[in-house]
Amino acid sequence: MKTAVVLLFLALFAAVYADQACNPDGDGMPDCTGRSGQVSRDNWDPTHYWECDNTGVAVLTACESQTGFDPKTGKCIPWSTWQWYEPCPQIEQ
Repeated sequence: MKTAVVLLFLALFAAVYADQACNPDGDGMPDCTGRSGQVSRDNWDPTHYWECDNTGVAVLTACESQTGFDPKTGKCIPWSTWQWYEPCPQIEQ
């Protein structure tokens, strides 16, 4: 039981820290430590996204022609279905 409480606390701390670390004026380049293969939006250019390589480096990757990166799905999608999302979503209190 104590282990579950500690893990829950750590998960909550990580979620709060990640939200506070969001910089809406930054380009969105992630810290790729331990995140190989994960993708993140480029806050300045929706035709690109960041992909963490297996060495812990964020690589700027272009979407295919006529598509934009969707941060909700983590994929490039057609412009007809793409929509803007705030880089740092507001938390409702």
